[in-house]
Amino acid sequence: MKNQYLMTAAFGALLIFGQVNADEDDLSKDQIPKAVISAFEKAYPNAKDVKFEKETFEGKEAYEVEYKEKDREYDLLYSADGTLLQKEEEINSKSLPEPVTQAINKMYPQAEIKEAEKLVKPDGTLAGYEVEIKTAGKKVELELDANGKILKTEND
Repeated sequence: MKNQYLMTAAFGALLIFGQVNADEDDLSKDQIPKAVISAFEKAYPNAKDVKFEKETFEGKEAYEVEYKEKDREYDLLYSADGTLLQKEEEINSKSLPEPVTQAINKMYPQAEIKEAEKLVKPDGTLAGYEVEIKTAGKKVELELDANGKILKTEND
């Protein structure tokens, strides 16, 4: 009976541990489609500290390549065939447009902006902003358009 209890507890712990790790989407370079690696390396041959993740973008599977260049952090989203879907560029939160900061302050008056990124479409046009805030002790990630309309909210 004691052995059965220990085995059940061990199995439960493995399930819980496995569930925590299942939410991790970090991947190694060899887990990324070759088309994604090829497109990235061709476009950004000097990239440093490269990391890979699997994500969902507009309801479809995508691969994020995170890298640093000239002390700035960038995230690129690619489809499995190597097509660039979006570029995220780290920016100083003070450079956010006024309508964006006003929208954040209106919705989250006590919020502190922790990170800000400019979202850029493959053609180079602005898609919007992604902002991580801390409010009431919780992290919240917001996606806003250039006019300050909140498009998406994710709570950590």
